Amino acid sequence: MNLNGWFTKKPKSKWTLKEQAVFITKLGELLAHGYPLAEAIHFLEFQESRKKAGDFNQAIQDLRSGHPLHQVLTNLTFHPELVSFIFYGEQYGDLDRALKEGGDYWKKRTEDTEKVKKLMIYPIFLFFFVSIVFYVLQSVLLPKFQTIFQTMNVKQNMILNVLAASSVILPLIPFILLGMLLIFYLFKQFWFDKLCPLRQRRLLMKIPLAGPFIKLYETYFFASQFSGLLAGGLSINESIKLFSVNQQQPFYQKLCSIIKDDLMEGRSLETIFQEQPYFDKNLSIIAANGQKYGRLDSELLHYSRFLLEKIEERMNTIMKVIQPLLFSIIGLVIISIYMAVLLPMFSLLDGI
Repeated sequence: MNLNGWFTKKPKSKWTLKEQAVFITKLGELLAHGYPLAEAIHFLEFQESRKKAGDFNQAIQDLRSGHPLHQVLTNLTFHPELVSFIFYGEQYGDLDRALKEGGDYWKKRTEDTEKVKKLMIYPIFLFFFVSIVFYVLQSVLLPKFQTIFQTMNVKQNMILNVLAASSVILPLIPFILLGMLLIFYLFKQFWFDKLCPLRQRRLLMKIPLAGPFIKLYETYFFASQFSGLLAGGLSINESIKLFSVNQQQPFYQKLCSIIKDDLMEGRSLETIFQEQPYFDKNLSIIAANGQKYGRLDSELLHYSRFLLEKIEERMNTIMKVIQPLLFSIIGLVIISIYMAVLLPMFSLLDGI
């Protein structure tokens, strides 16, 4: 894990994110039914493809060598955030809950990602189709229309002028897109990845639409894992210290090191959370109420469940907006193609 960046480079896993989520969920269910960890993994081996047999053998050997589960999954190149659920679950002694919770969340997250991908496939296909149509228009029909208009001394209409202008712009679009991708890669590689993890996260939270989701997710994850650590018998200081040593997440390492120092100076948890721009504003209120009534762990647990529902509701709302918007754009593009073909013909007839 690179401590300098939010995005990290690691060997490509044989497991897709969805496969990782399903595996983790099933493993948690088996542990809840009393299976020892090594036997549970061996049992799940028969449900996976043969190409993953080496991963299962390695996992079982690592467990027998005394490695914790989070380290085993790290060796299998599982996603660092998913591994973090297991890391904290091992600390508060409720591993099956952590496995099921992490697996369920990531399964839902991958399902939402797949929905977005399916929505984008049609517009991308349409983009290439429209590009071909416009290429035919500007390379075949447009020159013929222009020749006819000049021969008959008829003034070209606005649609024909727009097509003529697009014939200059359209061939440049692929190069513009490639240039933008190259700039984005260089920007990320040589500037963004070198920033402090806290600075990176502040920039990501300023991204429209994505920013609020990042803040809600970070608050959900922190509240959920913090609740589990407190319920497992750890103090507030011990729990925050555990966050600060988790190498899977450099953001929490840096942030919780600061929170730990603030706690040692005698500042209240409510005040510290209130000053952090990375969490939902209500987290400080939950912390104050939880400490006041002596049930901080349960307050945080209920709050994390509320945030998870809120994330799902917002995602569903965005999906409901994106789908009709894409179809509206598709309709306008189709109408513009018809107009590009028919209007010059009508103008020519009027000129006659």
